[in-house]
Amino acid sequence: MPANQELERARVELKRIGADFALLSTNENVTYVSHWAVPVEFGAFAAMRYEPPMAFIPVDDSASTLLVGDNQAAHAQAAHALDAMHVHPVFALEERVPARENFLNALREVLRGAGVGSLRMKLAVEEKMLPLVAARLLMTEFPNLELIEAGPALAAARLIKTDRELDLLRFAAEVNQAGHEELTRQCREAGRDEFAMWSAVQSAMESKAGAPLFIFGELVTGKRVGVVNVPGGPLHVITQPGDLALMDSSPRVNGYWSDTTNTQVIGGVEPTEKQRRYGTAAREAFYAAADMLRPGRRAHEAFDAAKATFAKYGLQIGHYGGHQIGVAVNEDPRLVPYEQAVVQAGMVFSIEPGSYEGAAGDTGARMEKSVIVHDSGPEILCDFRWGF
Repeated sequence: MPANQELERARVELKRIGADFALLSTNENVTYVSHWAVPVEFGAFAAMRYEPPMAFIPVDDSASTLLVGDNQAAHAQAAHALDAMHVHPVFALEERVPARENFLNALREVLRGAGVGSLRMKLAVEEKMLPLVAARLLMTEFPNLELIEAGPALAAARLIKTDRELDLLRFAAEVNQAGHEELTRQCREAGRDEFAMWSAVQSAMESKAGAPLFIFGELVTGKRVGVVNVPGGPLHVITQPGDLALMDSSPRVNGYWSDTTNTQVIGGVEPTEKQRRYGTAAREAFYAAADMLRPGRRAHEAFDAAKATFAKYGLQIGHYGGHQIGVAVNEDPRLVPYEQAVVQAGMVFSIEPGSYEGAAGDTGARMEKSVIVHDSGPEILCDFRWGF
């Protein structure tokens, strides 16, 4: 099995905080250490399972384990890169399955098999996503355990992307680009319904990915572009010549995200002077921010550059300038005025400067692409053609 660099980075950071073991339970961190794209669950599987998939990580070189229900076991077995997988029954046709007890038995077996609880030890957990049923078991049956927070350690491990992650992010960007290129085709003529446009965009992305995707985003046209819409559409709106279309699309591909935005004019007509000012300012703010994302600079410098660019056009920046991206669509550090984090080679940021006229107006623009930070300068991903 190839070396699991992400797992090793997590172990290094967990060791720094004094952890002996970690029990990870968030979608993004289990995906990060296991290489299995933990599904974003909804529908029947979400209703049947009792707990999310978990990853148990000894900080030393002992065996790491993926805990997963039998409803996900086949997919997980084919993809995961941990040392072992412990499957517990969630569903059976002929008899009722006690999913809660099966999960607790599985967690108990994994912990005891690793020697947890025999001595005073520290177990790193994710407080924002540790199920209460698991917390009760840890506190009542393993009284020698001291629970500590794992989140900052995993965030530190994920800060710089591995070569494997960069390849996954590049492909996710290619999938996203297919969607934006389809939107451009949809905008050539007016008279289209936003739902139909979004459906065509989603189909283009899934065709490129070769699989169904979980996609977050919004498509808004007309006056709704004048304010920040999250989420804002699509709706049953028929586009008109000269309307603006703004699409922010975030597909999750193989466990990694892409996040991009474009703003363009519908119907093959020339933009108004006001539309051109907003669109050009957003585009130039993107490049100004990207130029600041070089090793040794501070994250806030990218925000400052975007804000100053909007000011040159007599506009105000409408929100933060962007964020890191990886197994989560929005990661630290963010491009905000107070962020003092030092930019490093191997970071990946989605830069998304925008400015909006407000509810009384009808114009706004946001331009967003992701960049990989290199010593030589930013590498732009998802490099579709801007609307302005």
